Amino acid sequence: MTPTRRPEVGLFIDPPNDRFFGDRLFAEHPYGDYNAPYDYVKQLLGQQGIPVHTADLVLSGEGAAERNLYVSIGQRARYRRLARRPDVVLSALVVHECPIADPALFSDLFDASLAFRRIYSFSGADALAPFVRGPVDVRPLRYPYPVSEVDQMAWERKGRAFLAMINANKIPPLKTSELYTERLRAVEHFSRHEEIDLFGFGWGGPPYRIGGSRLPRPLQRIRYQAERVLLQVGGERDPLLASARRAYRGSAISKSETLSRYTFSICFENMVLEGWVTEKIFDCLRVGTVPVYLGAPDIDSWVWPECFVDMRRFSGYDELREFLHTLSPAEIDAYRAAGREYFSSKQFYPFTKQAFSAIFEEIVREDAEVTS
Repeated sequence: MTPTRRPEVGLFIDPPNDRFFGDRLFAEHPYGDYNAPYDYVKQLLGQQGIPVHTADLVLSGEGAAERNLYVSIGQRARYRRLARRPDVVLSALVVHECPIADPALFSDLFDASLAFRRIYSFSGADALAPFVRGPVDVRPLRYPYPVSEVDQMAWERKGRAFLAMINANKIPPLKTSELYTERLRAVEHFSRHEEIDLFGFGWGGPPYRIGGSRLPRPLQRIRYQAERVLLQVGGERDPLLASARRAYRGSAISKSETLSRYTFSICFENMVLEGWVTEKIFDCLRVGTVPVYLGAPDIDSWVWPECFVDMRRFSGYDELREFLHTLSPAEIDAYRAAGREYFSSKQFYPFTKQAFSAIFEEIVREDAEVTS
């Protein structure tokens, strides 16, 4: 039996979580269409004769090509082993988490930059400099959003409630410019008036610690369960978390469906960081919910100011609340219409799956000397 000939070039993506191994990175995501940009890359390059798989297939040798281009989405556990293989090119590392959510990624970034041909990030080198151990040449990449138009049925939904927020109950390992606490302050203020509904996981127990831990996973679980028992016995002592639990309405299995039931949404990034614009604001615009935004200082460079309420305009939540309540239906519709039009603008293009795939096409052309 003649053995199957290996392809000349293959692209292998190391996903942010191992549960996406086995090419599940390109499959439908249970909570939405957030894997669509990766599937688009797979389909586009596949049409050009370049197979695209998750990195476990090159690690096992099962799907290896003659020349294997490796792109890591924040993973650093495997690249040193792959660097020793003559058939592997460490093409790119994508910085997918902000510094306070994954400080270990930024601690490793300088060393990784010496091994990878490219480092991509939503934020530039100057913005990341305080979090890395040495100079890193960073190439621009925007968060790849799966769609380029509104969900018309959700966008047209009538009879909306006032205000929502969708976030998990998490705490980051670093506090520098963090907005996790600011979200809680917003919930606390509007919950006094019973005007906000909170959705997301983890609000029934203590906050989840993110960003890694020195404790083994079994001990982390034991610690969390102990904190949960103490919470049930002694009650919540943090007034901000107590307010959040009063406003909590359960998990949001469908973010689009949940957001579409509200006129406004608290839409704060995880931290204040130049260039760090994620899916949060687009999730709102997609369904016609007006985002109250706080995060990237340069947000106006990426998203039309007419699309969102800029929290920086207000001295506090009393002033914000008064502003939201004085908006006329016509003014609210103007925000919504601007958001719909923004999706077809040149300013949104860097966030599209087409722009995302163009970066991978460039990697293939340069590292495999393949032209489309």
